[in-house]
Amino acid sequence: MSLVTVAEVRAMVTTGILDTPLQAIIDREEAIMVQRCGAHYASTSTRNTETLSGGYTKLYLTQKITSIYRVTEDSVVLSQTDGDFRVWELGGCLERLPAGSLWGAVVSVLYVPYDDNERRKAVLVEMVRLALERTAMASESVAGEYSYHAPDWEYERARLLRSLNFRAI
Repeated sequence: MSLVTVAEVRAMVTTGILDTPLQAIIDREEAIMVQRCGAHYASTSTRNTETLSGGYTKLYLTQKITSIYRVTEDSVVLSQTDGDFRVWELGGCLERLPAGSLWGAVVSVLYVPYDDNERRKAVLVEMVRLALERTAMASESVAGEYSYHAPDWEYERARLLRSLNFRAI
């Protein structure tokens, strides 16, 4: 089920497109969002797993963290209570301790993400709006009386997705 309904999109976006094709656009844009920013928050039992390349003092997850379930570094389970790492929950960041230490080669993190679904809904509506406004032309001019210049569609989509994410998109 989609994060937003056709009715919610229609309340925010003026379009003459029928419900079925509009739902297809919503589904496509939502799939792009999930692929690039991780799964939507579903409940406190939701657990996301991310595997990251180490070698840094801090690692950034794709989402903010509500709580950590398990952190594994090069197949060794680490403990926050033993002082192996620090969690910056609302920053989606894990810092290796002691300060200045580097993470191992491969780090796997199992965590409960922060509930950002309201923000995701707003971004999804804007992504649908962008998809509906998209044209094949970047600019057009007719006899100097009419001029149209379109935004960089991919840049705008990436900008919207970056607002949900801590890593480069």
